[in-house]
Amino acid sequence: MNKSKVMNFFSDLGRSLLMPIAALAACGIVLGLSAALLKAQVQAAVPVLSVGILHFIITTINKVSGIVFTLIPVLFAISIAFGLAKEEKEIAAFAGFIGYYTFLVASACMINSGFMDFSALKISTILGVETMDMGAVAGMITGIVTAALHNKYHKVTFPVAVSFYGGKRFVALVVILAMTAVGLVAPLVWAPVSMGIDALGGLISAAGLAGVFCYGFLERLLIPTGLHHVLNGIFRTTAIGGVFQGVEGCLNIFLQFVDKVDLSELQPFTVFLGQGKMPMMMFGLPGAALAIYRTAPAEKKARVKALMIAGVAASVVSGITEPMEFSFMFVAPALFVFHAIMGGLSFMLMAAFKVIVGNTGGGLIDFFIWGVFQPGSHWYWIVIVGPFFFIAYYLVFKTYLTKKNLSIDVADEDSKEETESAGTATIGNKQLAQALEIIEGLGGKDNIKVVNNCLTRLRVDVKDMSAVDEPRLKKTGAMGFVHSSDVHIQVIYGPKVEGIAANVREALKKETKSAPKQAEFSAPITGNVIPMEQVPDPAFSQKMMGDGFAIEPTEGVVQSPVDGIVEVVFPTGHAVGLRSDDGSEILIHLGIDTVELNGKGFEVSVKQGDRVKSGDVLVKVDLDYVKSAGKKTVSPVIFTSGEKITLLKKGMVSRGEKSVIRIEKA
Repeated sequence: MNKSKVMNFFSDLGRSLLMPIAALAACGIVLGLSAALLKAQVQAAVPVLSVGILHFIITTINKVSGIVFTLIPVLFAISIAFGLAKEEKEIAAFAGFIGYYTFLVASACMINSGFMDFSALKISTILGVETMDMGAVAGMITGIVTAALHNKYHKVTFPVAVSFYGGKRFVALVVILAMTAVGLVAPLVWAPVSMGIDALGGLISAAGLAGVFCYGFLERLLIPTGLHHVLNGIFRTTAIGGVFQGVEGCLNIFLQFVDKVDLSELQPFTVFLGQGKMPMMMFGLPGAALAIYRTAPAEKKARVKALMIAGVAASVVSGITEPMEFSFMFVAPALFVFHAIMGGLSFMLMAAFKVIVGNTGGGLIDFFIWGVFQPGSHWYWIVIVGPFFFIAYYLVFKTYLTKKNLSIDVADEDSKEETESAGTATIGNKQLAQALEIIEGLGGKDNIKVVNNCLTRLRVDVKDMSAVDEPRLKKTGAMGFVHSSDVHIQVIYGPKVEGIAANVREALKKETKSAPKQAEFSAPITGNVIPMEQVPDPAFSQKMMGDGFAIEPTEGVVQSPVDGIVEVVFPTGHAVGLRSDDGSEILIHLGIDTVELNGKGFEVSVKQGDRVKSGDVLVKVDLDYVKSAGKKTVSPVIFTSGEKITLLKKGMVSRGEKSVIRIEKA
């Protein structure tokens, strides 16, 4: 595996981890607000909160939002499988859950086997199964294995007789087998692995403020690669971020115990959470924004002001910093290194002053809910330290930008107007017009393989990176670009990227909507067309193998109805399976119960693997012999790949005649 593939993998993994972590952060806000309202001090000040239906509602919300944090492993299994899957992501997500549950049961079987003494392992009841508790690591392993198997096998094909079990149906089967093996092996190897993880967590804890500084520094420095999500996920959900009363991960610990123990007991774990970002996000970056605006050329000031206001709002309110960071990251890399150092200092100072403000956001929302509203959080240190960060950022940014005569690059307004108007008549609104322009900037529809996104980035796999037009993308509002490999680009749009990604995917569908959805199909046999429901065999009439139609032949020549490949030829010659060039799987079954003729009366002209054109002869049938043997000659034509078939013509048709059926893809 080369370096670019490794970077791609970890970048995608980070994006996948972000999905459940973001959901947990949102639930954390609800949990924090409800926990604050249940505090004795708050209820003493507002007595109505402690009685009646209002108290019941707050308590219920608190319990419901809190239970989510016990589901992190299964959420990881599902979201990583979904995030790493290249196509048909929903199938991978479903398999991720099946795989995780299989892992739990298989591990329980090994633990209860009596083969070894597993008493040293942590045993918990997870999703109703008493088994080994590996925490979030089990979910990560399951998600990665599931995604790898899904990407490899979700298009696998089998012979027609068992084709039902191919493709996406096979994914669940192979995941069950693989995770059974992983689950059986895991108890044998987890004890030393968990000891190593615990030891690493102990080293980080023993490093004290220096360890916290390194975490904060790396958390910022990895922003351009997207790998900060991996770093955050590991600290927040595994023993590397700490262990408290059997719960692993600083975020897990904080959210599960914030309303159960004295807040001071959680201080060693919040040092890696949102509190460390707050001086830098709420004060430092606004100082940088002011310096960037003050040093901008007069002709750019208005546009820079708009960009800085949007970036500061995202940073201060919700803790999303990338719109600000990418505005200067590539223009002045030295300033980004300064920013990363200040990030480490921000984390370190909050730890030194014993601040206890958890969750992940780092903006005003978390500051109030987890700081101001939580007695004993020492939130005031953020306000005391913050102004010094504002001054430091302002002075350093202003001095550097002035000395180097640098200014932030902002797209011209007239360019934006052109972008907004381009394609509007074709697609119908500005959002989709922008999406179409983004597609062109990415090298066109044919250059795009996969479009995903995280909180702030459009993540795109492309065929040819040289076809990407970055100046054109900048005119659509892109703030910066990250090339994690020679086939993967991250385009930074900020918090609005969710809608942009949806519009791009919708525009890609619209562009391909005019493409034909059905293969050119012609009648394979001359004879009388009848609906499948009238075939005198329940296996066909009940469409157990798929939808289709049948022909009562009047001549014994059978030809290929499509261009494609011969997938299977039955040894008895009574049936031939084809795969058309558009992926349809077609089984032509000549007669009913004709397998009993052992090949007599059938002259096969093709073999498995042959390429055929529409009209090529497949089989010649001696209809008189078939009838004399007491067999019906009605010949079903079945689409085993799941298409819906509508008859357009009944009565007599000739070989090669078109417009006999309408094929609707599944």
